Amino acid sequence: MKRLFKSVSLLSVFLVLASCGDKGIYSGYKKTESGAYMQFYTQNKAEVMPRIGDAVSIEMAQYFDDTLLFTTAGDEPIELVLREADFVGDVIDGLLMMHVGDSASLVVSADSVFIKMLGVEDIPVEYVGKAINYELKLLSVKPAEELAAEYQVMLDSLQTAENAFIATLRDDPRNKMTESGLIVMETTGNGRLAKMGDYVDFDFLICNPSGDTVMNSFGVEPVEMQYGEEFICRGINEALGMVPEGGTMRFAIPSALAFDSAGYETYILPYTPLVVNLAMHDVMNKAEFEKKLADQEALKEVEKQRFLALETSAIANYVKANGITEVPTETGLYIIREQEGEGDLAQWGDKVAVHYTLSNLKGDLVESSYDYGEPMRFTIGQGKMIPAIEEALMTMAPGAKVTLVTPSELAFGEFEIDKELLPAYSPMKIELELVAIE
Repeated sequence: MKRLFKSVSLLSVFLVLASCGDKGIYSGYKKTESGAYMQFYTQNKAEVMPRIGDAVSIEMAQYFDDTLLFTTAGDEPIELVLREADFVGDVIDGLLMMHVGDSASLVVSADSVFIKMLGVEDIPVEYVGKAINYELKLLSVKPAEELAAEYQVMLDSLQTAENAFIATLRDDPRNKMTESGLIVMETTGNGRLAKMGDYVDFDFLICNPSGDTVMNSFGVEPVEMQYGEEFICRGINEALGMVPEGGTMRFAIPSALAFDSAGYETYILPYTPLVVNLAMHDVMNKAEFEKKLADQEALKEVEKQRFLALETSAIANYVKANGITEVPTETGLYIIREQEGEGDLAQWGDKVAVHYTLSNLKGDLVESSYDYGEPMRFTIGQGKMIPAIEEALMTMAPGAKVTLVTPSELAFGEFEIDKELLPAYSPMKIELELVAIE
């Protein structure tokens, strides 16, 4: 991750890609009925063509300016179910024009990938106005009807397995079943129970019937919420009112009280009962909860002031030890000029390309853009870069190099970037080069 960005958009190497432009851009390619620009190498018109909803198996290679970006060569083919295309001329539209055994080349506009699919207006300069090429071979097609039949067989099998699992638990005399169907296997503790409107602080571990962990908060971060709010599923919502403060409960949730026939993404299959361990740390009324929050905020402020005092001392010691004579800006940023640039200074709203090296005041390297092989590009003022960088850039012309000593307030503040190298409230040293104003 490039840490200086507060958010980063990544270019997907396959899936739905959009096409734009006219026929003249793609010499040698013909526009098909689906809107895809294609060039066929082999065609087997006697073979079946896929439809929306069918599953296909394909081999694919992706190129940009003769550079290979992605390939299935030496790996398994791509298996995917064809969905409605979001954009005219994408890979889906290309595949819809192929027969089993066909091989073809597809060309799309790189601009469309960034603007239409990713919603990125600041297109990397090397992609602007260029094309992305796909070499495709359609290996097989499985009709949607066959997929549906296979899926139903799977659902029936899962439902049968769940019925057997739940029946075993219900038949165990040690277990108790609630009116809704929740099966309680063990409860400890005798503290108060949460009432509607109370606040609860708890940890949970969710497993499937095989014992595989699905979700877990133990050792990560307890959950704090108001009892009565929706949390994960109906079964857990019910259980939160049954676990005594300071106690635990182990229980099973039938899929009808969890994710039923839908499942949850790739983590929980349909008709999967869940086994849950829940530990209730605190049950609080509104007044107790508000006091807890106030105490936490007061403690946090004390810790913040302690860190800031240490930070101020660390910066002063660093400036003295390194003979820095520059006067800090009004924000507390030290800008040490190493090399002057040429031309106009960067301004608010300019798109710039920069190189940086980020380290702590001990000299430990945290990150460098040089390791990525290209400068970082962003627009000043869009909030994608830390304030110290943006402030310094508006004093620099292309080619300029500076060293920054920055307080945490102009960097990552209370956020911990690296527990050892750059914890919360860490001042930093940044070596910054303005490569270009684009």
